[in-house]
Amino acid sequence: MTNEYNEELLEPLAYYRNSLKDSFKTVTEEYFEELVKQSQCDIAKNAELVKKYEEISKDVQKTKRKYKGYSFIKWLLWIVGIGAVLWGGFCFYREQQDFFTLTTCIILAVLSACLYFFIVKPAIKKIKDLLANLDQHLESLETEGYEMMAPLNQLFHSQMTPELIKKAIPFIHLDLNFNKKRYEQLVKEYGFLEQMDENYSTLDIASGDILGNPFVFIKRLIHTLGTYTYTGSRTVCYSETYTDSDGHTKTRMVTETLHAELEKPGPYYSTVVSLVYGNEAAPNLVFHRKPVAKGVFDGLLKNLGLRNKIAAIRNKTEDALKSGGSFQGMANEEFDATFHALDRNNETEFRLLFTPLAQKNYKDIFDNSPYGDDFKFNKENKINTIETINSQKWDLDTGPDNYWDFSFEKIKEKFITFNCSYFDHMFFSFLPLLAIPLYQQMMSTDYIYKKSYKNNYNSYITEMIANHLGLELFRPQDADTRSSVKTILKTTYHRNENDAEVVQVDAHSYRTEKHVSYVPVRAGDGHVYDVPVEWEEYIPVHHREYMEVSEIDAMEDDFKQIKELDTYQRSIANVNKDFAYGRYMVGKFYRKNESLKELLQQVFENG
Repeated sequence: MTNEYNEELLEPLAYYRNSLKDSFKTVTEEYFEELVKQSQCDIAKNAELVKKYEEISKDVQKTKRKYKGYSFIKWLLWIVGIGAVLWGGFCFYREQQDFFTLTTCIILAVLSACLYFFIVKPAIKKIKDLLANLDQHLESLETEGYEMMAPLNQLFHSQMTPELIKKAIPFIHLDLNFNKKRYEQLVKEYGFLEQMDENYSTLDIASGDILGNPFVFIKRLIHTLGTYTYTGSRTVCYSETYTDSDGHTKTRMVTETLHAELEKPGPYYSTVVSLVYGNEAAPNLVFHRKPVAKGVFDGLLKNLGLRNKIAAIRNKTEDALKSGGSFQGMANEEFDATFHALDRNNETEFRLLFTPLAQKNYKDIFDNSPYGDDFKFNKENKINTIETINSQKWDLDTGPDNYWDFSFEKIKEKFITFNCSYFDHMFFSFLPLLAIPLYQQMMSTDYIYKKSYKNNYNSYITEMIANHLGLELFRPQDADTRSSVKTILKTTYHRNENDAEVVQVDAHSYRTEKHVSYVPVRAGDGHVYDVPVEWEEYIPVHHREYMEVSEIDAMEDDFKQIKELDTYQRSIANVNKDFAYGRYMVGKFYRKNESLKELLQQVFENG
């Protein structure tokens, strides 16, 4: 056990509540205060500027409300005036003229015109000019504020969050990037699967080890095929006979609108954040569990549902005894029913993991965690995969634009909120694993790194870089650009060139073609009519490009090069997004006349 281990981790949720949450926030606040001291920004002067900005913003809102009022009056006068003219004209050309109505219309038309041209229109122009001046003043103050806060904004860089975690949480080690050594460790020692599926593309990734055991957070764009339902309608007319109240047979025409539905295949996309964790404890155990679905009657039916699950586990145990199966319900039936991993294949190893202390920890999670039971937990031998509902909107991008602002107080709020939220997402993803004491006691065995691949970078990290580049660089020209159709990027090693690695990027998407199909529908007259239904065919399209990737060796204390890369990535020079930086990795859209190495030299020289 390393000196980073703390026995309080044996009850991880209590440790978080009593210590970790506050200690991380304290470290974050102290870190920020050091940045403020280093920047030497005039906080008091900025506060005065922001106060003035807020006062003017209030004036803008008042003025906009006044503008809406006058705009309403303008349209009312236009309606009254035009209506008066039209009705007056109608009255004038009638055979019998109504002079009173005609006179009234003339007066209303003239009065509306006068009110509009002499009062309302000048007032609207005056308000527009005032709004323009106020907006200009706000823009000027905002520019001044950014100049005032520039020394602080320039200190931010993408490695700050890892630095904070390193300072506050010693048992979590974050890698600079998901390098080949970590990748090979997970693949060779734990059975982590290589990413070959064209339906998955890595958007972001963060790796490291926790208490000596490797992990990787993966944010992926996932493509699946499903069905879309299209509808159509047709109105038909037919005659029908009926008997009236007098008993006479009559005929009438009936109009009926027929409706039809048609299902056709189409793509669906989802973004999933998952934690993959390697541990040698219980190496033969396989199970899958998911959180209990939450509904309106959870509170009322919770106990009933629990009793039903316990009864089902007892029946499953009896069936296994009769048939010679291996399943055996646990003594703690409430835990067994709540955790509900009934497809487990090894009862001995399952009990090694889920000791009485582990069961107590899980009860604490289910009852007292702010997110409750919100996690999937799949174990495949040495690989554990956690997906929590709360982490699905987790932004893994720790870039400095998460903090930039012209207001010091907003900068402070953004910095503390973002980093505390980042840590919360990370910790509560780890929580189901930390709840198992054996996982804390089992350390990763030493492994020898042998370079067995011709490429230096795995597909997870190169896909992340590809997705950070501009999508327009890779998307097939005929791909549909609507928001519901996305592009999946897959990367493979191509060759080495100029101290960098050239990676092949294959983009998979869809183009669409409109079709009309005719669906037979029976009407009220017994006849079948063809109802047209418009639908879209999704046709797969593919495009291939290349990019250069390389690792950045930038371990300077002031993170100078990292700041320069962050700045260049978000600069006008990179408006086409043909360059990307993330987690000590850089990537560039491949062009023969300009290498990644040359571009980096320019960035660092100009910086």
